[in-house]
Amino acid sequence: MEISHKRDVKTALKGQFTTIEENAKLRVICGPMFSGKTTKLINIIHTYAAQDRRIQVFKPQLDHRYATKEIVSHDNKSIAAIGITNAEELYAFADKTDVFAIDEAQFFGDEIVNVCQSLTRKNKIVIISGLDFDFKARPFGSMPALLSLADEIIKLNAVCNFCAGHASFSHRTTTEVETLVLGEKDKYVPLCRSCYLEVLKA
Repeated sequence: MEISHKRDVKTALKGQFTTIEENAKLRVICGPMFSGKTTKLINIIHTYAAQDRRIQVFKPQLDHRYATKEIVSHDNKSIAAIGITNAEELYAFADKTDVFAIDEAQFFGDEIVNVCQSLTRKNKIVIISGLDFDFKARPFGSMPALLSLADEIIKLNAVCNFCAGHASFSHRTTTEVETLVLGEKDKYVPLCRSCYLEVLKA
């Protein structure tokens, strides 16, 4: 079976196809800590706001490092947000929201995958921001499933704390062993792969 080419599509039908922006219903921003994920999320939110979209921003209720009713980036950009404990709470906003922006998505359980799929089927745009790896460089929570379903993936790097190279890992500097430990520069540093592997050998 031959694969059709764009030249085979009738010009008269061109206006019936969705734009690239409209077609990307699930967009996932990922990377290590200090890579600018929240800043990127805020910038995308402003882009949709300029299009007069109805936007709602959400964050995990447990994440109150900077503020309880805002998402705040490491470079002090902020935007109002609603704290939720379960991703299924997003359904309550479906009738009045066109764009769902969710920060720190790795803190939600597996239900966030089904919720995001359900929202995109309702023609909603969902923008996810989260850590792709935990402090042991293991895939974090439901992020792998969200990445596999994404229409667009924005992969960001931080600056390695040791060599200033491209950092992909969030290394924990404390002795805490739980996967979920909130913290900032007091507990985590971004490392490139080479420096991360050297630290593991130390």
